[in-house]
Amino acid sequence: MSTRRRYTPAPVIDPEQVQRLAAIIEVLAGLKTVAEAARSLGLSRNHFQTVLHRGIEGLVGSLQTRPAGRRAKPKAQAALEQEITKLKRTNAKLQKRVASTDRLLEVASGLLHGRIRPRQTRTAKAGTHDEGADSDPEPQRMLAGIDEMRALGVNAPLAAAVAGVHPATVRRWRARVREVRPCAGRPTTRVKAEAAAQARDLVRALQGQVGAESLSHSVAGLSRRQAAWVKANVLTEMEQERKAALTRVTVTTPGVVRGMDGVHYHGADRPYWALVSADGAVPYRTSVAVGRRYDTALVAKALERDIERNGAPIVYRIDRAAAHDAPAARAVLEAHQVLVLHGPPHCPRYYGQLERQNREHRAWEHTLRLLPEDGIEPCLLEMLKVVNALWRRRTLAWRTATEVWDKRPRLAIDREALREEVEERAARIRRELTIRGKPADLAERLAIERTLELRGYLRREIGGWC
Repeated sequence: MSTRRRYTPAPVIDPEQVQRLAAIIEVLAGLKTVAEAARSLGLSRNHFQTVLHRGIEGLVGSLQTRPAGRRAKPKAQAALEQEITKLKRTNAKLQKRVASTDRLLEVASGLLHGRIRPRQTRTAKAGTHDEGADSDPEPQRMLAGIDEMRALGVNAPLAAAVAGVHPATVRRWRARVREVRPCAGRPTTRVKAEAAAQARDLVRALQGQVGAESLSHSVAGLSRRQAAWVKANVLTEMEQERKAALTRVTVTTPGVVRGMDGVHYHGADRPYWALVSADGAVPYRTSVAVGRRYDTALVAKALERDIERNGAPIVYRIDRAAAHDAPAARAVLEAHQVLVLHGPPHCPRYYGQLERQNREHRAWEHTLRLLPEDGIEPCLLEMLKVVNALWRRRTLAWRTATEVWDKRPRLAIDREALREEVEERAARIRRELTIRGKPADLAERLAIERTLELRGYLRREIGGWC
């Protein structure tokens, strides 16, 4: 029920004003004129008429229909109330955030005071590994703390990091809880020497492909965590041995060795092949040729264009694709007295420099997908220009490939004498080396590499790092 008053009682009239009110009523009723009523009251005609008009104006205003609803508030008051409401909402959000932060700090405090103890990393001595000296006997407590942090809005990796465990460990614990199995946590026993030796032999025999779970089922008394630790150590040793057995080959002079490899692109209408040539000493792309098919015609075109624009190198390093050994491609190289260097079969790392450069070339793949046939080659030429002239590299003392290539020394070499030296050395290698079951050009490859090494164009280093 509304308490608003809708009735206004009759006003109390001062006896002195009764005569004036009566005069005004008589004028409104037409019993007197304005002049007569003004003389009877001792007022001027203008003053009496002003009082009359004010009364009529108030009466008419009271009779007008007012708009429904509440009376509009002043703009300043409305703006102030709106700002107060906004501040109240912001304050509520901040209070909720403070409450969440306080709870998160409380959970973290529980970790620090041992109620939920995180895992600590220790360096184990050679041959021994204490898995459980610093582990928590009840991972369920850690899961409870992680669940609380997740409920407060902390993401899973961060919650696991606060608890001091890996996210994969948390997922494994949850899986065990779903399977109604106890969380085993970290093992508390050392790895026995016999079990560790047996596990190491298995890892090496299977070339590191066996998993920790399989090792734990293959070796008696070895837990999954212990098996993972043994496997990690063996893989590290195997990688160190692999690198120590490598030989890193470095081309020392630009313009001596040049390579070529194909990159497959998709244009707007059809796929294309791009044959990119690059120097072996400097990551400088010398040329590119585009064709619909990776055939002899495209290879011969790419070789001819590259030699015409950048001069003939001493050696062309290309893989064993059939188009590379076709008569037309061989004719181009023989015409410029260029030796051909093929790597071992099924050994792409022999052309590792070209493979890494192809990874850079594929960054333009999405751009080429939108281009028609006549726009493919101009885009690839622009790609070569950008990669050569704008990319400053640490290996080049923070210079671009173009800057190093432009300062390359002029090669003054007797190509006929070089070819004769290679042929003689290849003949000696064939007599001394059994090449049965190996590529027919093995002796030629070894002779080319040795000749370049003796002339200072090639450098070998024992112990690779890739």
